[in-house]
Amino acid sequence: MNVVTRFAPSPTGYLHVGGARTALFNWLLARHTGGKYLLRIEDTDLARSTEQATSQLLDDLRWLGLNWDNADLVFQSKRVDEYNRIIDELLARNLAYKAYDTREDLDVMRREAEKSKKQFVYRRRADVTPDQIAKWESEGRQHVVRFVMPVKEYRFTDEVLGEIVLPPEEAQDFVIRKADGMPTYHFAVVIDDHAMGVTHVLRGQEHVKNTFNHIALQEALGYARPKYVHLTTIQNPDGSKMGKRDRDKVIRQRAQEWLKNSKKASTDLSAACGVAVATISAWLKDSKKQLDLPEQEAVSRVIGLNPTDLPEILVHDFRKNGYLPEVLLNFIALLGWSPGENREQLSVEEMTQLFSLDRVGKSNPKFDRAKLIAFSTEAFAKTSEDRLLGAFKDYLSVIPDAPQRGATDDQLRALLRMKKGFRILRDVDEATRFFFSDDYPFDPGAVEKVLRKNDSEGLRVLKDVRDVIANVTDWSHVPLESAVKQYGESKSLGLGKVAQPIRVAISGTTVSPPIFESLEFLGRERTLARIDRCLATVG
Repeated sequence: MNVVTRFAPSPTGYLHVGGARTALFNWLLARHTGGKYLLRIEDTDLARSTEQATSQLLDDLRWLGLNWDNADLVFQSKRVDEYNRIIDELLARNLAYKAYDTREDLDVMRREAEKSKKQFVYRRRADVTPDQIAKWESEGRQHVVRFVMPVKEYRFTDEVLGEIVLPPEEAQDFVIRKADGMPTYHFAVVIDDHAMGVTHVLRGQEHVKNTFNHIALQEALGYARPKYVHLTTIQNPDGSKMGKRDRDKVIRQRAQEWLKNSKKASTDLSAACGVAVATISAWLKDSKKQLDLPEQEAVSRVIGLNPTDLPEILVHDFRKNGYLPEVLLNFIALLGWSPGENREQLSVEEMTQLFSLDRVGKSNPKFDRAKLIAFSTEAFAKTSEDRLLGAFKDYLSVIPDAPQRGATDDQLRALLRMKKGFRILRDVDEATRFFFSDDYPFDPGAVEKVLRKNDSEGLRVLKDVRDVIANVTDWSHVPLESAVKQYGESKSLGLGKVAQPIRVAISGTTVSPPIFESLEFLGRERTLARIDRCLATVG
């Protein structure tokens, strides 16, 4: 069989890591078998699907390297005429019908089923006469189109989960065209999978029961049935489903603490972050409401939450924190698939060679961020300098406020060398920002501990060592270190007693990359100017 897989996301924003795993498994199966991996954009939800969201989704897939084989993307919103043609055929064959039930009508039916302790199943209503339909149409009453699902037992064999059965009593007439004229997911997915020649459908387990609807449509239209694989749900370490709400939950909790500790009101938070008062107030009161991504970022800045304080959920989160895409792919591949022989750290090429459906698991995997960080740290330690540079430049491209964006390649290479042993590229970013701004604040704790303690001993050392390094002719880290050590020995001071005052002077804090490499990076003029500024400001 010539294998054809597809990834068919709805464009509602950046790609969820669970969606990335689905895309990866489809991609790996196609690449392993020499088949095709196709991309389809399921944008029939007109209210949520936007051009920007589609662009974000495609950007995430490209960053991961999960490139698709169809030159022309399939957009469902552009295929409405084809869907309607087939729906008209089903209506003409009496395999579909118009249904005029209101939301209230459906609620009544559900309540009656609950009273009878039965599962609500919709079947064609015998009490609706042609005259009643004519009256509703004359009134302009909206309708949907429902497929007549034959009442019988349905079964299919999932390539991982085994045989799955739907009993006859659960078969029901489902909607294939909504009141707004757009096809439902159940209908469009069947038409498009057939048109694209899809042989294997790999998707989440939430679609297991939907598969029976799709089989019924395939049988009515004479379509071949693809092989189905329903993937497990990625969970948090506590067993809860990993989802976008996790980020929102952390932000809301911190926001409530911020309001309590600062004795401020929701109106103050709204004014500070620029999000509407009504939106902020409703969000704080109702845990089911979520802020969108820009609103989350705006609130986080005000309440002091850094990106690294938030759980990464979206692929873009991992990109903005500075992971290598190949490391993220390796990690998520192991969330539900085993390469065997206790192997874990694999290249994309190795994953492609080893991938098979018989090693896809049935149990829900847990997303262990500590393990991902360990993967990342080890991978960066092994990565070539050229690859590190490319990855750092890509990371900076999605961090608009990063001052290193204007740095040269040589400067970026130097920053990466100075910050050896980093876990993610954000570590390099945050540790080196001070190099690119001469107007940095001095941490009060660092000033007291390093410069003013013991009757301003640190300030006196800083003033002395300023003149020592000013006379170093070869401004590179080895001669600078030698000069500073000689000064310390002459004053019976350990290196820390001399180096720390310099560090506070040039960075504002007690933590920086190696001090002498930092001086070399800054250069003579900027280093001396920073020390002078510190002496003038603190002294």
